[in-house]
Amino acid sequence: MSTDLWEYRPGSHPAADLALTGYEVQAVDGPLGRVEQDAGDHLMVDAEPWVPGTRVLVPVGLVARIDHLDRTVHLDCPRARVGTAPPPAEDLTARHPR
Repeated sequence: MSTDLWEYRPGSHPAADLALTGYEVQAVDGPLGRVEQDAGDHLMVDAEPWVPGTRVLVPVGLVARIDHLDRTVHLDCPRARVGTAPPPAEDLTARHPR
């Protein structure tokens, strides 16, 4: 991927005054869940429809587009890829100080 995983791609960022909380999340192979928290560099998604009782962290670099009319975030990857994302850079620094 040519962009940083923790930054929105050009043209995919939501409007500045719109939070994505409550939006549905669609991967290329089906629904992933609903956004519980929009943290800027990632979305915390309740993945109940996919894996009951699970929350997943979705880096915003996986967002292909956002449909504000349908309140849906579209990813450019399958659901299984979401779970393989590395932690945000600040988490890596906190765990492995230099």
